[in-house]
Amino acid sequence: MKYIVSMSVLAAAIGAPAALAQSEAQASAPRHGTETLQAGFADDPRTFRVQAGGALPASRIGGEDCRGHVTQAPTFSLTYEDAGDVFDLMVSAASEADTTLMVRTPSGAFLCDDDGGASGFNPGVTAESPQSGQYDIWVGTYSSGIGYPDAALHISELAYSDANPFVRSVDADGVPAQTLSLRAGFRNDPASIEIMQGGDIRLTPLGSGCYGTASEAPAARLSYRAGDYTLYISTESDGDGTIAVRAPDGSWHCNDDGAGDLNPGVTFTDPASGDYLIWAGTFGETAAEPATLHVSEIGYAGVDNSVDLTARPRHGQTRLSPGFSPNPHAADVQAGGPIDSTLALSGHTTVEGYCYGQITREPAYRLTWNGSEGPLYISTESDTDTLLLVNAPDGGWWCDDDSAGDLNPGLVIDNAPAGVYDIYVGSFGPDFSDARLFLSQTGFGAEAISMRADPSLEPRFGAFTLDPAEGTVPYAQDLEAGGPLRAYQAGFNSTDYCVGYVSREPSLVINWAPDSATPFVVYMEAERDTTLAIQTPDGSWRCNDDGSIGLNAGLELADGAPGYYRIYVGTYGSEPGEARINISTGELPR
Repeated sequence: MKYIVSMSVLAAAIGAPAALAQSEAQASAPRHGTETLQAGFADDPRTFRVQAGGALPASRIGGEDCRGHVTQAPTFSLTYEDAGDVFDLMVSAASEADTTLMVRTPSGAFLCDDDGGASGFNPGVTAESPQSGQYDIWVGTYSSGIGYPDAALHISELAYSDANPFVRSVDADGVPAQTLSLRAGFRNDPASIEIMQGGDIRLTPLGSGCYGTASEAPAARLSYRAGDYTLYISTESDGDGTIAVRAPDGSWHCNDDGAGDLNPGVTFTDPASGDYLIWAGTFGETAAEPATLHVSEIGYAGVDNSVDLTARPRHGQTRLSPGFSPNPHAADVQAGGPIDSTLALSGHTTVEGYCYGQITREPAYRLTWNGSEGPLYISTESDTDTLLLVNAPDGGWWCDDDSAGDLNPGLVIDNAPAGVYDIYVGSFGPDFSDARLFLSQTGFGAEAISMRADPSLEPRFGAFTLDPAEGTVPYAQDLEAGGPLRAYQAGFNSTDYCVGYVSREPSLVINWAPDSATPFVVYMEAERDTTLAIQTPDGSWRCNDDGSIGLNAGLELADGAPGYYRIYVGTYGSEPGEARINISTGELPR
């Protein structure tokens, strides 16, 4: 159970804007009514139908500890009489959306909560030894822009409640607005009909991935006689649509933007014969609007967005072995194409990166790699913003946008297994542009510049021996953080999450020289977001982003084994900046 108390009753504590918001809220009538209850009231809990949400951040009214988005006026107002020490006053809410609570007590203090209620994402706050007087209650939504979902507000002296008797759901027995009957192999693919999307029923209760609002009855019913084809069901409109489909076996399949351009789509790779009930929704609570429903056995809206890994590559192929020369191997290719890679790779395994952009159906280039030694560097250079999508021998996809610098993509595959690498060079539009592809074992681009850190290089800001017994700890030094290398590609083989930008050489090296293992900490002080990567004496790596105060990195070296520690001080963004490193025994400042 979680309680967050914001002592923001004083305007000075939260600033003038919040003070103004409080003043205006105090002058506004509750949106969903008022109630007067006396301590020890019967029929506990008392439940009221309300709508959650709003456009105003709750922190503007209740202070920085209050989460979610609310209206300026309270959702509800309770007058609590004859209060004493017998009962606590417990306020909770339940909704299909992720809701929050903010309660202003008679003294003007705020009680706020996000997920501390009876279950799930439902909130609850308790006023212990409550006062008599007026309690203004705001029921918010954690996220903005999701409308005003129905919610149940519970007031109790016994317990929180997650009951929601006001939830409405779709009606699978409702009469569909449109019907469509098809059998496998139908002509004139896609089969398209005009429908209306949107409504006042939230689709969230239907399951994971179900968003938006739709009508109570289905927008359409598809009666389908299945064969050997994949079935694609999607909608297309000028707005942000969503879709929920109940398959013949009763299972639910939902999507938001799977068909591209804010259009939703669901795919049945092994469809069953029977009725598919289709609800067409809108992501936000908007008035019903026209949309087109597409049913296809080719692809969403009848467009084949698949890739063909068996096709002959457009710009050639090569076979390389470890130690190949010249290094890098280069080839001229074209970036772009008619295929939306987000749709083409839906359902495929992505090993690294985000796979998006426009590509061709066939690979741009094919590499047959004859060795298992790595790493293998793949990059492109172009006057336009290009992307890389590589299908590795195990079938996994590796994708990148800008890791080689200057809007050029680059991928590093460690210990690259032998086999075929199908390389797609994408762009952010269907038009083709010239690019040059580079394959290397040392780095990116025409110069095969290494993107790996080298701990053996001389440290940028010196090497020092530190021994707590000799008074050399605590130690502090000003230096420049950051560098050109992305930490996650720099070769920091760590179970920690290594992020940010670092230099190729260590920032500094310390010889930790106590007589026996002595734990110590390393932390940063800077005006910007810093990161840390440290190679310990046994060769292992530790990384951190925000382990100290604010956005400053900090690491606890609990083993504290004597030996050399090679320290890389990074920045979360690509621009370097001034920072101070601190090394001491004790605990990290937080």
